[in-house]
Amino acid sequence: MRYSANGFIPISEPPARRHITAAAVTIVKGDVLHDDGNGVATNATVAFAATCLGVASADCASGGDCEYFPLDKDTQYIVPVSQNAEIATTAIGTIVDLQANDDIDINDTVTEGIGFMIDKIDISDEAIAANTYGYAIGHFVVLGTQASSA
Repeated sequence: MRYSANGFIPISEPPARRHITAAAVTIVKGDVLHDDGNGVATNATVAFAATCLGVASADCASGGDCEYFPLDKDTQYIVPVSQNAEIATTAIGTIVDLQANDDIDINDTVTEGIGFMIDKIDISDEAIAANTYGYAIGHFVVLGTQASSA
């Protein structure tokens, strides 16, 4: 498997791509995108919110056209763990929040709203060589009453 240092990378067939204008930020493939309140996509939000659009499917320049995979419950993604400990099997089934816009915090669990449910982990030698704390494989979920497209 090829490991990305950053970002949510789909490992199952994602939904059809959508387009939106990027805010005044540079967006990188795999960044989680949110609507900034003005109808443009930003990667400056570092916690899941009801304004979450999905995952950037390609790099896009500030103010440019941005392609993204809309949030859904079926697509599985692999994402680096960004925290202070290697991910363990006890994380399977946990629903977590973002650490930045392109990785997860396994110590920040979600009880309401959008989260990333960990289905599997990858702490193979190759995975640890690519990212010190390993990778989570999972999908997006919505808990409670928070509105979203997931």
